Amino acid sequence: MLFCKRLESTTTSKEIYNKLKNYLDVNDIPMKNITSCAADGAPNMMGKKNGCLKLMKDANPEMIIVYCVIHKENLVAKNISPVLNEVLHAVIKCVNTIKASAKCKRLFKLFCEEQNEDHVRLLLHTEVRWLSKGNCLKRFMQLFDAIGVF
Repeated sequence: MLFCKRLESTTTSKEIYNKLKNYLDVNDIPMKNITSCAADGAPNMMGKKNGCLKLMKDANPEMIIVYCVIHKENLVAKNISPVLNEVLHAVIKCVNTIKASAKCKRLFKLFCEEQNEDHVRLLLHTEVRWLSKGNCLKRFMQLFDAIGVF
C-alpha cells in the first residue's frame, strides 16, 4: 500500500487519480515507478474510458493492472458447496453459543486452561470480515475435542 488519504467530497475516478498524482508529485515519485496496481472492480477504478486505473495507465503504459486477488477469493467463498456451507453455519452457531454469554466465555476459558489447550478462546466470525471464516474454522478445529467435552 502506497498511502491513505481522505477523499473530501466525491469519489470519482478523476478525484482519486488527482489525489494519487498529488501524493506522487509532493514526494518526488515518478508515475513510472508504479509497476502494478490492484483494484476491486469498482467502475470508478476499473472503467475502460476514464477509470482511475485507465488514467494511471495513460501516464504509465508499462503499469500492470490486476483484479484484486482477495476479492476473487471472497467471490469464491460466497459460492461454497451446500455441504460445506452447512458445516460452516453449524460451527458459527456453536462458536456464537459459547461467545454469546460472558459467563459461558469465562467458563470455556477456564476449561481450556485446565485442559492445557494451546488456545483458550474461540474466534468470532463476522460477515463483514469474511476473511475471519478460515481463522474461525481453524481455531474451532484446534479446540474441537475441548468443545465436545465442554
